[in-house]
Amino acid sequence: MQSLKTFLAFLFLSAVPALDADVYRFPDSAQVVNVKDYGAKGDGVTDDTLAINTAISENIDKSRYRSNPMIYFPAGTYLVSGPIESRVLDPKIPKGKVWSAGWRSMMVLLGEDRERTVIKLKDNAPGYTDAGKKKWLIATGSEGDKRDNYRGGGNRGFRHGILNLTIDVGNGNPGAVAVDFLSNNRGTIDDVTLKAGPGSGHTAIDLTRWWPGPAMVMNVDIIGFNTGIELEHYQYGMTFENIRMTGQRNVGVHNTKNVVAMRNVSFTGSVPFYTADPGSRHSFISLLDSEIIGEGTGGMSALQSGGIVNLRRVEVSGFAKVLDDTGKEDKDLPANGHTTIEAHNQGPSLDMRGGSGRELNLPIEDIPVVTPPENPEDWTDGGGTRESLQNAIDSGAEYIFINPVQTLEVSTPVIVRNNVKLIMGLNGHIKAADGQFALRIENGSAPVVMLRHLYLDGGFENVSDRTVALVHGDVGGLGTERKGGGVRARGEGKTHIVDVIGRGYDIGDGHRFWARQLNAEFGSDPLLTNAGDAWIMGFKMETSSAGSKDAPDSTPSLLNQGEGRLEVFAGLLYTLGNNSRHAPKVPAFTNGPQARLAVSYRNNGTPSTHYPIVLRQGTLERGEDLMKSSIKGEGAALLSDGP
Repeated sequence: MQSLKTFLAFLFLSAVPALDADVYRFPDSAQVVNVKDYGAKGDGVTDDTLAINTAISENIDKSRYRSNPMIYFPAGTYLVSGPIESRVLDPKIPKGKVWSAGWRSMMVLLGEDRERTVIKLKDNAPGYTDAGKKKWLIATGSEGDKRDNYRGGGNRGFRHGILNLTIDVGNGNPGAVAVDFLSNNRGTIDDVTLKAGPGSGHTAIDLTRWWPGPAMVMNVDIIGFNTGIELEHYQYGMTFENIRMTGQRNVGVHNTKNVVAMRNVSFTGSVPFYTADPGSRHSFISLLDSEIIGEGTGGMSALQSGGIVNLRRVEVSGFAKVLDDTGKEDKDLPANGHTTIEAHNQGPSLDMRGGSGRELNLPIEDIPVVTPPENPEDWTDGGGTRESLQNAIDSGAEYIFINPVQTLEVSTPVIVRNNVKLIMGLNGHIKAADGQFALRIENGSAPVVMLRHLYLDGGFENVSDRTVALVHGDVGGLGTERKGGGVRARGEGKTHIVDVIGRGYDIGDGHRFWARQLNAEFGSDPLLTNAGDAWIMGFKMETSSAGSKDAPDSTPSLLNQGEGRLEVFAGLLYTLGNNSRHAPKVPAFTNGPQARLAVSYRNNGTPSTHYPIVLRQGTLERGEDLMKSSIKGEGAALLSDGP
């Protein structure tokens, strides 16, 4: 029976249009770390475990918070027998004497070709054959000051990435976890296939160590496994987009307390798609634009939760219920054959002007795609100075890379114009002078400009009529320590932010802005100011405590002004401090008289420090306030305001 299910799973995937596949090949001058230079063979026969871990260990500590080099896997099958981890190995130092037990931030694994670059666990591998004892194949971890942090949990696992490859846990390994992923503020599993043989595989993506997120999983196929995705902790939140799942034996997604945002999910199976622990009021899911198909599911519900649930444009078939509400309200959502849910909110729903919350339904634009060149000679080296990078841009180059480890300092913004389609950071770092943007995007021949894996200390300004996307990056600046930076988006163009750490977003009148997994923290200025159209899925903010030097009144979260329209799914308001005197004196959300806003969110942190003023109708300084005490629970499924 299991073989039949696996066969049907592959049939299902073959019927769904393939996700865009990239091929990454770089010239020798690009400072990627090739695992074959460390002895890995990729021949499907040789055990490459030690070679891969050595490549990681010798490079993960070079500049870990900003610009570690990527670990590159040419096409091939890399057979392994044990864990691949984001750790420093030093056989000379006894176990228990290594800082943070060896865990480091910013391990980025990059495959040449998603289909032809495979990391494969040996069949019946020792340590993986017991279904009751899960064990990871690949693990990212957090740094911690104690030497006994053997599990690698924590909130300092910054900027990890697993990109453009396949991970196969093989046969006879029912305890195998394909990826035990922990990344904070940003990090990604992107363009990855995770698969398990019949009866093999415990969990495809395990997010149960403390504390998962904020991070983004995108463009991922999950084939088989007992559980597709499992999440645990109250902190922080995870964002998923373009996920295809089939053949799970127990559940598609299990969530205990996390804030989960999902869009474009395609699930087919004989088990529930989503379950949350019964009675867990902290679980949160926003599910958008997805199709959930049950086969032989009997009386099962597609989703089961007692926490906050947003459903938008979700198609469900083959289940007895769309949603089994296990909370106090017990308001189940029935199914009727093929059921289309245009909008459903489980949890508090209210409008500032009275009644239930009102949908905003802003248009959603998919993340733009810029395919890298397959010929390595088509890349242009951006060099190490502002002049060399500007010359590369002005030479007519379409594809430019920035080397990691070094810092490229610029005294004035680099102007992105002409034919540039893609600037690939390779984890590179561009640092602007105080008061300056690192990059300024102007008009040019390419309709889309993609910035990937870049740390932009100073951020960027988009004044063009083009679409600009920053994917897996940072925008620094705009705060008390430096005046300038952040992201300023003006004019007729569009801006996409995908898996980015940063603050100081300024969206101008008429501009269109989309963000997935936006992490913004600290300061006395609003983390995002909008006067255009701004749509955000997966937003985590972090406050400066009231009374701090940099923000005496704490941190305003989102300011919507003019005739701006702002829509947020799965926001997390994380307030710091330990008692009520640290609670913000400013509102979390501010909405101008002519602006329109619709948000779903949950609070985090010590309850006495949560925003007392959730929404102010007016200006930051004054207006009509909606207090936290007016909302039952720790968040809202839909909170709206506007004419």
